[in-house]
Amino acid sequence: MNERTVEYIVKELGRHRAENDIIRTVVHLEDTSWEEAKRMVAAVKVRYKGQIVRRQSPVLMAIGAVTFIGGFALCAGMVVATLEGINIFFLSLPIPYSGNIIYFVTGLGMMGGAAWGSGSAIVDFVTAKDQED
Repeated sequence: MNERTVEYIVKELGRHRAENDIIRTVVHLEDTSWEEAKRMVAAVKVRYKGQIVRRQSPVLMAIGAVTFIGGFALCAGMVVATLEGINIFFLSLPIPYSGNIIYFVTGLGMMGGAAWGSGSAIVDFVTAKDQED
């Protein structure tokens, strides 16, 4: 496997490309079988994990930050709406404040998911960096 192919695999895995698409290109670049290309991609994935994670982390952190901010805004908006007595119905259900509660819980879920995902991205980034040193 030549260096150009390794660079291509690392770059594309860092861009979150589908593995099958990468394997298809490696089959053409290396003029090899699908199984052999699949083994090449798997080997590069293990050996260059640090580089791949460093390419992925900024995107994941940005998505996490935007999701967390959106969840916080949704929660804060529902708190303010509820305290002002604004009754939001959810899907035309005749339950008072059902929308307020559901949207508040959705905001909490967004914040929790963003924190969890960002936390795991940070751990992967630090772990991968330590493994390379």
